[in-house]
Amino acid sequence: MSSPDDTGINTAAAAVGGGSSSHPNWRVVDVHDDAGERTSCSPFCHPSSETSPSTASAAPWSTPALRSALDLYERMKTCTDPYIAPVLESALHDMEMAYRLYGPFCMVGSYNGGKDAVVIFHVMRAVHAHYCSEMRVGGDADDGTMMIPRPRVIYFQHPDEFPEVLSLLDDTVERFDVDMLAFKEGVSFGEGLKYLVERNISPGKDGLSFHRNSERMPPPHPLAFVLGTRKNDPNAGSQGIYAPSSHYMPPFLRVNPILDWTYGHVWHFLRLFELPYCSLYDDGYTSLGTVKDTLPCPALKKNDGDEEYWPAYMLKDWDLERAGRVDKKKAKSKLASQTGDGKVEDAPAHTSDVTMSQTSSTVSLPTDENETKPTASISTILNVDDDVRDSGAKTDVVSSNQLSCLGRPTVGLIVIGDELLKGMTPDSNIISAAKALRSNNISLSRVSIISDDGQDIADEIRRFKNEVDFIITSGGIGPTHDDVTIKSVAEALGLDLALHYPMAELLLDKMRTNSTTKSGCDDDNSEKHPKRTLIRQLSEGQVKMATLPTSSELQYLTDDSEEWPVLQCQNIFILPGVPAYFDSKINLLAASSKLAQPTTIGESKDEEIGLSMDQSAETDKQQSTPPPRSDTYRIVLSLEEDNIVSALNASVAAHPHVSFGSYPIVNDPEYKTIITLEGRFYNGGYRGSGSQKLLEKSEANDIKGKKETQSLFFSKEEMDKNVESALSDLKTRLPEEGILCIDSCDDLRIK
Repeated sequence: MSSPDDTGINTAAAAVGGGSSSHPNWRVVDVHDDAGERTSCSPFCHPSSETSPSTASAAPWSTPALRSALDLYERMKTCTDPYIAPVLESALHDMEMAYRLYGPFCMVGSYNGGKDAVVIFHVMRAVHAHYCSEMRVGGDADDGTMMIPRPRVIYFQHPDEFPEVLSLLDDTVERFDVDMLAFKEGVSFGEGLKYLVERNISPGKDGLSFHRNSERMPPPHPLAFVLGTRKNDPNAGSQGIYAPSSHYMPPFLRVNPILDWTYGHVWHFLRLFELPYCSLYDDGYTSLGTVKDTLPCPALKKNDGDEEYWPAYMLKDWDLERAGRVDKKKAKSKLASQTGDGKVEDAPAHTSDVTMSQTSSTVSLPTDENETKPTASISTILNVDDDVRDSGAKTDVVSSNQLSCLGRPTVGLIVIGDELLKGMTPDSNIISAAKALRSNNISLSRVSIISDDGQDIADEIRRFKNEVDFIITSGGIGPTHDDVTIKSVAEALGLDLALHYPMAELLLDKMRTNSTTKSGCDDDNSEKHPKRTLIRQLSEGQVKMATLPTSSELQYLTDDSEEWPVLQCQNIFILPGVPAYFDSKINLLAASSKLAQPTTIGESKDEEIGLSMDQSAETDKQQSTPPPRSDTYRIVLSLEEDNIVSALNASVAAHPHVSFGSYPIVNDPEYKTIITLEGRFYNGGYRGSGSQKLLEKSEANDIKGKKETQSLFFSKEEMDKNVESALSDLKTRLPEEGILCIDSCDDLRIK
């Protein structure tokens, strides 16, 4: 395989394949060596002379390559395959609209050899040929001699790239006469994009571009990058077919023509049109990263005892597309702890920026969600819209979970199971969660029961994220087709799915059969490559169970070596749905410190809501231990609920720091109503106007520079005193003969 020369953008480079010495196909760019002057030609243009470059021109596309692309375009447009034709027609249309707006000199493909990159490259070259040919015939150049430039693509070099990927890239630029700019190792996405965007001086119809250092250059033309992002990719976020970059990124447009394609569409397209792809896919690889974090997909293994794999296009469960990708961070930590010397076999080199070649299956430039953003302001924390914040308007509503950063964390429970919605079995996990959390003074603020539909689960998680501090899910985990919770969590959080090394090891340890080592995994190889050996021992079901969101952690809540850990992904805890298992785990989780109030990274809590230093100190002190619970009281009455409304309303109004509850009892000859009383932790309440008053008091104290005269929180003694006062008041308002008993029982059942 030939290697492109590292000669830089403004010097002549050795030709690759069909490229001439003056118009090489492949050029390597090191933006760090660039002088920073914009008085140069567009990066994709070729200087006319190495010693005295007075002009520069775009490279003309060879006639054979143009004819090949036009033929492909015609085949695509006339495709009648019922599976691929609808999405292909849509992709062609979206690409054509982008060319119509940006033109051939301002369309750049992201090409790194992954399967999705191959798809968009061939769709792009087909549309490129058709658009330019139409413009030549119907444009201003009546003689039909308007120059047609090569398609333009970029690639970010990586030291651990697969040789097979490099071979495909090399073959592509030669075979299809492509203009490839390869950014040198160490050049980040942001640096590369900025380099291109700032220098995109579009040439004229004849291909000539400015290249005079003495002249002031015109402003650059907008650029559009064609990406292979698919909707289920973790980096897709909320992107549409056309997605502009964020304000803190260089200005460009993302074009995502295969956003609605599936794994199946990708392979059907490549095989139907007999397009070349990386040979690794025929060896069982389904998603390509680097040589240090990618293995063949275990689900494609032909037999347990050998190392042969089916091709990638034969994968049945598309959710396992990334099952051969090793979670590098987890694997490194685990292996380092095993060796004890800090050295990790097969540990990938860490760089400050992820490169294009490390996201082969997604082939995407960084999304807004992955970029470093400015620190959130108070209006961001309080969910104030941008237009309200910019106008200087003051927010006057604060939800309970936003104030929970001052005390009790809030929890939302999502119970997953079609059997519950169909009435096939009663639920017991909600009551288990409520009791366990309440006994540990944690607020269960909302509960949802939903079906085993992956999209429904992801949508519900997104809703809960805006309302609570922690989310607990119940059910939908396991190896079968309807166990989709893990994938839904990843989608909701915008995370990738990858094989989780500690989970894989745990599954093999817990589920190991009498045969401790499968054939084909010799001891020497096991010691040299523990990750590879481990993954190759997994069954298909174990592969699915070990494929987790990339930020997942296994939380061990006891010292019992036989105890299964709880899976945590950011602020989500994923629990089993079987009632006996759920009850055990929720009690352990609630009693642990894992549900402590999360802190915003890079900000202190006083910065988040404008607390003074004195108030912040009190907040930190109270968060060092679980917030207290007050004494609770139960009043059992022989009076119907309708008969106590006035008395109860009066007591509620007189005691805003106490939570009252009223519960009618049906079909009991003696007991008619139960009233409960419990002290509030927050001084001012934790809902509606109470939250507003608490925030206003905090801001007023801070603005006036006064020390706090009244605590934002009640101590247990103060809460107990408030409850006793409310109880005494309510007793005087109720008929004495109607009170059957008063106790501290925390149960609505009469025994």
